Amino acid sequence: MMNKQEHNMPKSQQLLLAAIIIVFILEVVLTIFFITFSSAIFKGLTIFNSILIGIFLMRQIKRKGI
Repeated sequence: MMNKQEHNMPKSQQLLLAAIIIVFILEVVLTIFFITFSSAIFKGLTIFNSILIGIFLMRQIKRKGI
């Protein structure tokens, strides 16, 4: 039986995932109510979110392996 600690995500990964979710929600809300897809704000948020997702995935792969 696996130790319960092995299933827990490190706090830094949890914070990174929270930031990804918050930026995604901000993108959706801004797109619905305020900005267009061609806006520099939208493009900047999309690039920022892509970088965060890339970092998150790389750290998860290092931690868990493929």
